[in-house]
Amino acid sequence: MVLIKVKQLVSAEKTPWTAGDPVYILQDAAVAAKNGVVADVGYWEDLKRRYATEEVWDFGDSLLTPGLVDPHTHLLFAGSREDELERKLMGESYEEITRKGGGIYKTTRETRNASTEQLKKILEKRLQSVAKFGTTTVEVKTGYGLDPEEELRLAQVIRGVRSYVDVVSTFLVHIPPQHGRETYLKQIIGALPRAGTKYVDVFCDTVAFNVEETKTVLKAANALGYRLRLHADELAYIGCSDLAEELPIDSLDHLLHTPPENAEKMAKRGVVATLLPVTILALRTQKKPPVDALRRYKVPMAIGTDFSSNSWCLNMQTAMELAVYLLGLTPLEALMGATANAAYSLRLTDRGVIAPGKVADLVVWDVPNYHWLAYEIGRNKTKVVIKRGAPIYLSSF
Repeated sequence: MVLIKVKQLVSAEKTPWTAGDPVYILQDAAVAAKNGVVADVGYWEDLKRRYATEEVWDFGDSLLTPGLVDPHTHLLFAGSREDELERKLMGESYEEITRKGGGIYKTTRETRNASTEQLKKILEKRLQSVAKFGTTTVEVKTGYGLDPEEELRLAQVIRGVRSYVDVVSTFLVHIPPQHGRETYLKQIIGALPRAGTKYVDVFCDTVAFNVEETKTVLKAANALGYRLRLHADELAYIGCSDLAEELPIDSLDHLLHTPPENAEKMAKRGVVATLLPVTILALRTQKKPPVDALRRYKVPMAIGTDFSSNSWCLNMQTAMELAVYLLGLTPLEALMGATANAAYSLRLTDRGVIAPGKVADLVVWDVPNYHWLAYEIGRNKTKVVIKRGAPIYLSSF
């Protein structure tokens, strides 16, 4: 057993969390971890007496939180699209670039040309990078195959990756080919039994799949026992978020064009709103999720990076900072969105909070209190990242 001593400990008491729910904010606190699991949590003086002979890791005036969970990433692809940023700055929209064969189509071509071994190395390197920013669990999607067998190859790479960071796999039906849309949809549904992922996700939007196509895929996935996620209302509102009323969707992601009244529908169905503020910058849009309505109806709000070749950000701290400064979340909401609610959006019940019996996924931060996590912009604030009770990243503090 080891005792981890800090100045402040912050964690939700349960998942999911919404404003007003209980939070642990303990000063001069400690966590006891044994065999990769949290054994005890409380004030330092109490735990010191209780475990007087145990090893102590004293981190002084530091903050301790659960490990960050990134619930929405496209970590597995080859190539890059840095040239498209200039095109967007010159006035081309994301949709225009995509329809001209760029965007997702460009990344698909480069990914299909990469060997399986190259893709494994790319994914492993990115997982190493996310860990140093405090991410201990990450969702990773397929989506850049644009062919059933290619998508299954990507799913196999994700399922087989070796990493200190836990990976949740998602089979993403991302975008139809430029020709043969109906045939592709039938083929991709036919491939679902072999995907072997936890989730199936669909990009439902103007340049991707329409509502009826999306419903068809998700119904087939649900019948096969997959859990469901959905890219909804990112580029336009065409009714995608309404599918939460018909299907058991765990998380609706993006929501930039979602009508505020749909927040009530999400609340009734227990759907998480996964917000991706980095993407707002990448799209150069003024549209934002209906945060006030989500808050009013007590919809759990999660935060993710949406790392992709369109929005190149591996750092969950950046997503938290932008959630505060761009979307208007409070620092506490941002922290809960990156821990308790992010874990819940993936229906992971063993993490996202610091409590006895939960996995000891923790971050020691080089800040005195949780407000600093969003207040200070641009610096990697991690001191130590702990995965199942063992350090996987140490800064040069």
